[in-house]
Amino acid sequence: MNSTDSAGDKLHDMKVLQGMTLEQIRTVIEIMQQSSDAYMFILDLSADIYILSEKATKRFPFRTMVIENCTETIRKVIHPSDYEMVASDLEKCRLGEKDTHALEYRWMDRMNRVVWISCRGTVVTGAEGHRLLIGTVSELGRKAKADNVTGLRREAALRLDMGNLLQENPGSVHYMMRIGIDNFKEINEKEGIEAGDEVLRELAECILKTVGENVRVYRLMADEFMVVDEGQAMELEPRAVYRQVQQAIAVTAKRKEYSRFYTVSAGVLEGDFTGKTVEEIMRYTEFALNEAKRGGRNQMRPFVQADYEVYLRKLDIRKALRQDINHDFRGFEVYYQPIVSTAGGYKLIGAEALLRWKNDGYDNMSPAVFVPILEESGLIIPVGRFVLWEAARACKKWQQYIPEFHINVNLSYVQLHKSDLMRDVEKCVQEVGLDPESLVLELTESGYIETNERIKELFRDLKARNIDLALDDFGTGYSNMRYLKEIDFRTVKIDRSFVAQALQSEYDFNIISHIIDMVHSLGSAVCMEGIEEKEELARMMATKPDMIQGYYFGKPAPAKQFEEDFLLAKDSL
Repeated sequence: MNSTDSAGDKLHDMKVLQGMTLEQIRTVIEIMQQSSDAYMFILDLSADIYILSEKATKRFPFRTMVIENCTETIRKVIHPSDYEMVASDLEKCRLGEKDTHALEYRWMDRMNRVVWISCRGTVVTGAEGHRLLIGTVSELGRKAKADNVTGLRREAALRLDMGNLLQENPGSVHYMMRIGIDNFKEINEKEGIEAGDEVLRELAECILKTVGENVRVYRLMADEFMVVDEGQAMELEPRAVYRQVQQAIAVTAKRKEYSRFYTVSAGVLEGDFTGKTVEEIMRYTEFALNEAKRGGRNQMRPFVQADYEVYLRKLDIRKALRQDINHDFRGFEVYYQPIVSTAGGYKLIGAEALLRWKNDGYDNMSPAVFVPILEESGLIIPVGRFVLWEAARACKKWQQYIPEFHINVNLSYVQLHKSDLMRDVEKCVQEVGLDPESLVLELTESGYIETNERIKELFRDLKARNIDLALDDFGTGYSNMRYLKEIDFRTVKIDRSFVAQALQSEYDFNIISHIIDMVHSLGSAVCMEGIEEKEELARMMATKPDMIQGYYFGKPAPAKQFEEDFLLAKDSL
């Protein structure tokens, strides 16, 4: 490619654009560029010279504003799949077969990322009959700076304004509040987009009525707004602003006879904005708003750095979990805790499979920390299958020592609602060759209490295939006896916390005794969890449990250790 000066000499010689000099052409383009976000250009189709704004050279891989023999340079910028289409259209313009160029296609930016552009130009005749295509290139993905629904400026404008403000006078920013409508999706789905637009307009008016002249208001994506208080003094404390917005919404709803009602949540970032970037501010306010919604909605939450760091750590843990899952469940292991029958002495009859995870970055993390992250991310589904298969294989092996040995596997509510659990269970018992009666699936109270008919049908299908269900952690949730009869659990497991209360209180001891009697009357067995001492065992045996599980008989252990301690060793219990 020739230098700018070489191209400039050629332009001077040709006196294109009615004799204008190169500097005059550059000046015209840059003046026009100041009044537009689009990139201005002139393409001399006859001389193969491309002149474009300096702004475009910073965004796209053009080395200079003036490019001689530009065909090859343009070829490298245009996406390969689009080049033939563009070249054909430009050739028609060069030959005089058409006088306009109007196409949407892809350019590659300086990071080699795809950018959809709209190129619009008109052919004019310059000096010596040169055909010149003059026009603009616009990025189709560039966000609008104004919103026609609310009359407010959009996120692109916010980012531009805040970038300048943070650079020139960050101390003038008192707070930024991100406000979001709690049930906006529901309004759109039930009443239509026009109703949603009306709500957006109403909320914009409510915010604008509340804030003062020094407060800027922007509409962000979908149902979110940003309030920026900057100036000499704070107009109102953010909590007061939020309360007044709530009150304005209530007044509007009353005036319209409550034909439509909605609430809003808000996240607020206060403090020193020096050194902060626009991206950081957007992340912080989004996090605070999401915290308000996670906390029950219709409330305001301030940004708390410590909470954000916990959130980031959860993201890091989730990433590590996903990586280990994708590497053949690296670091995951199933531990087993003995379940002992109380009939005719204490006898090992089964074990509960318990998930463990080891990672170099997090040591031996408690399941109470990583299991909720697995559930929130949906990763519990593949991990749940891993546990099911591992436990089934172990159970099949250990039945050579104890033929009636059974294995208990915990189920997450995510597996119930979002996976094909019946297919997974059937495939597992068939491939392993395990008798379905040897598998017991454990469900926590809170995980199944509010189930739909599909889940209840799943429970019935499991029972029909002789796969039993156990109700885990009884005493920590609703403790509704009606569900014991409705679901027909084979086993009810009394939670350790409930047992601990009974050991300290005669009243609670009597409650457990009555509960066990009722469970027995429904034809279900009782497993008492968390027995750790000999005295505890003696005391709780008076309630007549059918099974015991706890540290007194054994802590959770890897498969090999469990087998050595409880199946191969003599007098293990």
